[in-house]
Parts: sequence; structure tokens; C-alpha cells
Amino acid sequence: MPAWTSAAAWFDIVLDVLSTAEGEGLRRAAKVAPDTLLRVARADQLAADVTTGRGVATAHESVAVELGMCKRTVQRARALLEAMGLAVTIVEGRYLTARERAAARALHGGRQIKAASVRALTVPKRRAVENVHLPRRGVVNLSTPLSEIPTKRAFARRSAASRRGSGSEKRSKVERAPHDVGVQKLAAGVVARMPWLARGAHIGRVCTALTRAGIDPARWTATSLIEKVTEHEKQAGVNAAHPLRQGNPLAYFVWRIRNAIVPEDTTAVEVAAARAAELAAERAEWARLREAERERMAKVDQAEVQRILEQMRRDFPSRPKVRRRTVGGAS
Repeated sequence: MPAWTSAAAWFDIVLDVLSTAEGEGLRRAAKVAPDTLLRVARADQLAADVTTGRGVATAHESVAVELGMCKRTVQRARALLEAMGLAVTIVEGRYLTARERAAARALHGGRQIKAASVRALTVPKRRAVENVHLPRRGVVNLSTPLSEIPTKRAFARRSAASRRGSGSEKRSKVERAPHDVGVQKLAAGVVARMPWLARGAHIGRVCTALTRAGIDPARWTATSLIEKVTEHEKQAGVNAAHPLRQGNPLAYFVWRIRNAIVPEDTTAVEVAAARAAELAAERAEWARLREAERERMAKVDQAEVQRILEQMRRDFPSRPKVRRRTVGGAS
């Protein structure tokens, strides 16, 4: 599965494939309008990892709601992208088992019954030629030397600076320490509920934003964080802007967090942890009392107890039951 060189280059290839006779035939067979295909492709492009094009985990329903179309239309458009060699389903979506649901709840604190399909946006193998701008129409013959492949495009950019060349490989890379696992899990939980936060960007940006906002994964879960922000805005009478109208969704979410959260306040996670500790202490005390009772009973001489019981039966024999007579003399 050849990875894309950039999101823009992948979308250009979508246009290239769609303009070919083969692509047009596949599109007509799938009964998907060109505009619909491009809109769905754009949504998947924004949801993919910017470096590799992998990790598209948005559901058909979510994309349909965002684009204002039905779920089946999105499903057909994505199937068409796969038929064109522009996408691959890595993991099929499925229902979670009871154990997996429990693990998901322990991970992010929310209720999850399904695992979403995971897709990768790829480049058709015949077009996976590094650092070469392919022609918009026609198919490149793989036996043709690279020097003879035409590089002009009908809608090519006038500047060659946008092309990825050897210069990009010489750029210095800043070594950064990986984010804490707790922060990564928290960011993943937040993005699972608010996917537009990481659209077109690496999820590491969400980790950095949460850290800078002072969100401690030991004190917050994704569910409790979002519920706290929503509750604050509801009490304040503030209506959050629609995701499609947010110029910088991640910065906007951080602003909402800082307005809603007071660092000194007790969080839902801390309340639950305190209650869990209290219950654990109660269970430990009951276990201690049961163990003390077992030890006391183990020290009792059972033979002596039996002897005392037999002596009591002899000293206090049971009296015969007195039968009462009923009316008419029947007993």
C-alpha cells in the first residue's frame, strides 16, 4: 500500500483517476456523482494522518451528517475510492465483545459497543512514483524510463517550490520526547468524540494542546472533560459554535476548557477514586472481621461443644406436644 507523499498530492491523484476512462466507468457503475466523490474524498483526506494517509476511522454516519448526505451515499463513494485504488480498508468495523466493552470503558470512561473501520488513503501502484508529477490523463507505462515520463499537468502549479524534492529531506528535525501514555489515551478519547479536533493534523497536536491547557490525565477522562465543558456552557447560557464554523477547532476547544475548568476543583475522576478507595477500605474491614471469626472458631474445641449439647439434651428433654381439641371432638 503506497503511502501518499502529501494530502494535496493524493487529492490531485483522485482528480487524475476520476478523469480517466477507467475511472469514469467505475464512477458510473457505482452511481456516484463526481462532486459527491470529491466531497467524501476531501472529508477522508482531512481525517487521515498527514504524514502517511493512514488512520481514517470516521464512520459513514459521521461523514454523512457532516456533508449533508445519506449514509449509503458515503458508503458507495468510499467503495468507489477503494475500487480506484485510492483507499484500502485495514480493519473492518465490528461489534465489541463484552470484555472489549469493559476494556473500552476502563480506557476512556465512555460506553462503546462498536469498533470503527480503519482505512488508509493510498496511491495506485502505477502512480506511486516518487518526486514525479504525473500527467492528468492517461496511464504511465511502468517500462518507460523516468526521464521520458511527461511531468507537465493541465492544472499544474506555476511554482516548482510546492513539489517535494531532496530539499525536504535536508530539513532539520526537532527531536521531541513522546507524550505520556495517559495523555495519548486521553487525546484519543477526546478525538473519538470530537473527530474534527484532529482533522488534517496529527493527534500529537491534541496531546500538546491538552497538556498546555493543564489537563492531567490522572484527573480527567475524555467523558468527564467534555461533560464538564458542556455543563459549564449550559449553565452560562453559552452555545458552542458548530464544528464546521470553527476556524481553528483545536484552539477553540482549548479556550472552552480554560473557561470551564478551575484547576482547584475536584474532578469526577477524583470523586470516583475517593469512593472506590472508601469501598475498598470497607471490603478490607469486612474481610478482616471474617478472618478473625474464622480464627476464633478454629480455636473452639468441637468435642467439648458436642459434649455440652448432649448434656443439655439429657437435662432438658423435650416435652411431648399437647394436641388441642377442636370443636366436635376432633383432634
